[in-house]
Parts: sequence; C-alpha cells; structure tokens
Amino acid sequence: MSRASATTPEGRVSASLTPRERQVLDGIKEGNSNRMVARLLGISERTVKVHLHSIFIKLGAASRTEAVIEAIRNGCITLH
Repeated sequence: MSRASATTPEGRVSASLTPRERQVLDGIKEGNSNRMVARLLGISERTVKVHLHSIFIKLGAASRTEAVIEAIRNGCITLH
C-alpha cells in the first residue's frame, strides 16, 4: 500500500494527508484564497499551491471544492 492512500473495505479511498495538508484544507474550507492561507500559516503562496497539488492527487480531486468535500467524506477534516 502506498503512503498516499489506502482503500477501505467499502471501496472508499482514505487519504493520508500530512498535518500541513490538513491545515491548508482547513483554510480552503473556510473560503480563504491561496494567498490568505499562506499568510495564516506563515508559508509562501507557492507552497500552498504545492500542498494543494498533493492533496488533489491523494484525494482524486479536480478542484478545491471537490478536495474539501472528499476530505470531509474521508474523515481527514471536519466541518467545525
């Protein structure tokens, strides 16, 4: 099994997101731009984009919205 993901018995993919990727997703979930997420986390906007790219791959998402939805479905992040 790869570090990126593992399939559950139900056939869902459960992604192994890093703590920083979870922080980025939390910022995106709140409706923040890449620039704002970068400011909040004290990292560059480019680094946020790199994290998002990795998140998209791990979750099989094609957009920021889809990534947040998949992360919530997989239990990677919560709504609160």
